[in-house]
Amino acid sequence: MERIIKTSAKFGTKIAVCINKFNTNIKNSKQIELFCKKQDLPFIGRIPFDSDAVKAINNGLTIVDISCASGTAVKSIYNKTMELFFEDGGDLRS
Repeated sequence: MERIIKTSAKFGTKIAVCINKFNTNIKNSKQIELFCKKQDLPFIGRIPFDSDAVKAINNGLTIVDISCASGTAVKSIYNKTMELFFEDGGDLRS
């Protein structure tokens, strides 16, 4: 993650952080959130591991096409990302 953050900074790309499958390693997830806080990086959410995601994909759907925990999280993260992009003085780091 740190390498990606450094690369983004070189290109002036705005960034924010979310954690996929956060509930498979809570300790690591907490470390990522702490890193973001220390580095003043926008942390915009957690996507849980969700067995319903596999079912959706097997049925030709995405997680946002069905009612499931991971889909709800992704929708929330998307909304937070858009808010950061379009908020006056938005704080996505570059």
